[in-house]
Amino acid sequence: MLEPSRTAPPRLVIAGGGLAAWTAAAYLRRMLRRVGWTVTVVGPVPPAGPSVGLATRPILTRFLRGLGIDEAIFMRRCGATYRVASRFDDWFEAGQGHWHPFGVCGPRINGRDLFHYWLKHRNEGGSGAAYADYAPQALMAAAGRGPRNETGVSSAVEAGSYGYHLDRTALVRFLREIALSEGVRAVPARVLGASRDFSGNIRSLDLEGGASVEGDLFLDCTGAAALLIGETLGEAWIADSAACDSLVSLSLPPAPDPPPFTTYAGLPEGWTASLPLAGRTEAVLAYDGETTTPEAAEAALQAAFGLGEHIVHRSLPSGRRNPWLRNVVALGAAARAVEPLAGFGLDLDLVALEAFVAHLPRGEGAEILSRSYTARMNRLHDDALEALAAHYVLGRRPEPVWAAARAKLPEGLADRLDLYEVAGHVVPREEAVFGETDYYLLFTGADFLPRRAFAPVDVADGREIGGYLAEIRARAAQVADATALHASLLEPLHGTAPAAGPVARITVAATASGPASLRRTPEGTRLADLVAGLGQPYGYERSVKATPGGLQVERFLVSLHRTSLGLQPGQTLDTLAEKLGLPERERAEAAGLIGEADVLHLGYEDGPSGALYKLYVEWSADTDTAWQKAETKGEPLLVHRAYKWSSHAATPPVVTLYHWPRVRAAAEIGARLTRMGADWGEAGSGVIGLAHAVLGLAQERGRGAIHYLEAREEPGPRLSYDLNLYACGLMVADVEPLLAPAFADLGIAPQAVAAVLGERRDEALGHVAGGLGRDGRPFLTVYSGMAGS
Repeated sequence: MLEPSRTAPPRLVIAGGGLAAWTAAAYLRRMLRRVGWTVTVVGPVPPAGPSVGLATRPILTRFLRGLGIDEAIFMRRCGATYRVASRFDDWFEAGQGHWHPFGVCGPRINGRDLFHYWLKHRNEGGSGAAYADYAPQALMAAAGRGPRNETGVSSAVEAGSYGYHLDRTALVRFLREIALSEGVRAVPARVLGASRDFSGNIRSLDLEGGASVEGDLFLDCTGAAALLIGETLGEAWIADSAACDSLVSLSLPPAPDPPPFTTYAGLPEGWTASLPLAGRTEAVLAYDGETTTPEAAEAALQAAFGLGEHIVHRSLPSGRRNPWLRNVVALGAAARAVEPLAGFGLDLDLVALEAFVAHLPRGEGAEILSRSYTARMNRLHDDALEALAAHYVLGRRPEPVWAAARAKLPEGLADRLDLYEVAGHVVPREEAVFGETDYYLLFTGADFLPRRAFAPVDVADGREIGGYLAEIRARAAQVADATALHASLLEPLHGTAPAAGPVARITVAATASGPASLRRTPEGTRLADLVAGLGQPYGYERSVKATPGGLQVERFLVSLHRTSLGLQPGQTLDTLAEKLGLPERERAEAAGLIGEADVLHLGYEDGPSGALYKLYVEWSADTDTAWQKAETKGEPLLVHRAYKWSSHAATPPVVTLYHWPRVRAAAEIGARLTRMGADWGEAGSGVIGLAHAVLGLAQERGRGAIHYLEAREEPGPRLSYDLNLYACGLMVADVEPLLAPAFADLGIAPQAVAAVLGERRDEALGHVAGGLGRDGRPFLTVYSGMAGS
């Protein structure tokens, strides 16, 4: 633990590279930066391909807002759709279904939940409307509407009372970038264990390859392995009794009209969930491994949803351990695990981060802080277990897994059910992940009603209740009707969903060879050394360019967020550019621009005329804002101003301007490409044909939006297109059948094409660019394999 006499800033070290680790890094760096804490994450780099789906609850929505994250950018990067409710079918018994919306179910009356007045009115022969019908989100879900209108306004948005369906690994990568831009240090290595000091505290992490990382306080985010708190400190795991201990999942093509809710359904083997992501639909089956084999579970899942790909089997542990021992705090699966039915796992992690800051160790009193934090998290864990059990004990399904689950009744839940049944109310608990209204929604969905209404309401005059309830329900319908259809909200983010077709191939991309490839020449080494000398995180991708003059493969681009350039980004940029030989006039111009920009890209290529350096200043925030607001009218927006110069020749730099012409739909992009090709004539027919073909493939098999830019030189004849395809989730292998003949049309030998594309076929496809160069001849460029430091 931290010594009271310590004067140096504390060193927080996070072990692990998954969701818990990078969520903690993004949040804690923001919270602790002003008090001088350093944050280091030690763990593997997240893979580039898609992973399992994740259905989140409103707490993540509000968490992202607290970090100041633009929702449109987040949803685009994570393949996210909206989630305003859950739908349960065949749950409590076959043929019965109910809605469980997020948010309030009508206003509170005299400080009491609307449920009590609804029940009194119902008991006295009033309207037969379901309790959930008074929640706008239930009406939104039933009508296929999202949580807002096209301008982003609604009561649900104001309250943040909705969630998302998204790709888990994409969320990890997104939070990692946020954390790195905030100054978190990343050590991409596998943790093998830890070394302890004379007092028994952990002193350092032992890494693969013999290195180590020292720290003062450690977060164990190593998952179920619990390398620090479990393996090193010996804190035992206490297993819970769960209804389902195994899960199988598969990926299906994306729904043409993704519903804004998660669908849960009861089966004889257990329960299924359908998660409609932007790029695919993920189906899962949770089951009891003692009564159902993995093969039978997989067959049942496919019988329910059809054949799919990327089938994954995994165990579902349920339990906890003491989350704080000595100078280690466990987070995620290292601390606790609950059945994923309601999505409480991520909620508990986010609450744990807030609780950690509330119990932040700052010298003395560490044992008191540890005990209080542990008691708080154990209460929340118990609340989650009771809420999960409530989904089973009220059921009437006869199958063994359901009957066994009904027999597992936590004592706290038994008391809650008894009080509700005889007194008509649920006692709210502070900070519970499943609140009072949630229980009323669950109980009414199970048709489990108390013997009488809550006494303070039951004995009151109820003559005005019927009219008041009618007004509330009408208001809920009005709020829901004012929101937009879910599909119309997703189209500006991800493009038009493709019609159902063949299952998309899901492949994990291999990481690009990294900056080591950049060091093959002295000029490339110079750029690599300058970037490494900043000691900041960066992105890295490579490209291949084909022209009638040959094939260029030694082409690299390194990307840095403006915050990585320090408090005086202009001065840092000027120093970097000077060392790379950019003339003073252009250097001063770029340095003056970076302060209002978002990203700096530094590039290198070894071309036929020698080494060439490139510097791009990027304004992405303005474009993202215009994209989010669907601002399609107005002048094209400048996204990049690029400078390109020879490291040897004395010729002036070439300046290239990349604009977004405010087009988003594939048809609009295609029309601009056609007009561009008409100006080029026969010389550019091949590169335009490829662009149309790639555009069609991205629509057919991609999962996200295509971002289109046009590049012109200042001055010069160059005009070209740039299709940014990273959001589409395609691999180089997907476009290889299109690229190979296009490269061949430019005179590239088939053997050379096969070699370069074969090396990169498992990399994520980034950009496909093409046009006429400054020499008037056609060119094609393919960027791939984006990775991070």
